[in-house]
Amino acid sequence: MRNGQLISENRFPKRWEAIDLDGESFIGGFASGFLARGFHIGYGVYFTTRRLIGVDVGKNGGGALGGMMAGFIEGQLMPTLPIAENEKVIGMLESMREFEMQKEQIRRIELHKVGLLGTGHMVIVPNSGDSVKITLRHRMAYDRLVTLTHAFGPELVSSS
Repeated sequence: MRNGQLISENRFPKRWEAIDLDGESFIGGFASGFLARGFHIGYGVYFTTRRLIGVDVGKNGGGALGGMMAGFIEGQLMPTLPIAENEKVIGMLESMREFEMQKEQIRRIELHKVGLLGTGHMVIVPNSGDSVKITLRHRMAYDRLVTLTHAFGPELVSSS
């Protein structure tokens, strides 16, 4: 990031002006049928300045995450939210989370592209404990996650 501008080779460049709220601000995320965890198709991945939050859409009522907006918040991958909305979104994600990891707990985030005949995946490797693997069922999910993870912690990301 340079002068508030997210620099990315990705096709989703976005100006990122997070509003600081007790040191934590919502960066962005999405829920989609293009993401899966285990046998649960339909998953959400959201990022704040402090943590990564995973949401099982089927188990936790994904309609609350945007319904027709493909699990986006405010219809955008990386919205700039007013303070009150920032609090509301983070609170909603906390109540729906299946897992979360603080940024300091993450050793690396591996992103593997979706192939012609298979799926890709995102693996969140913690400093200690078990890794979390999320299956990517479409190239669009990979592209969105590249943008989000680079805004969250570019030093943590490896992609192939």
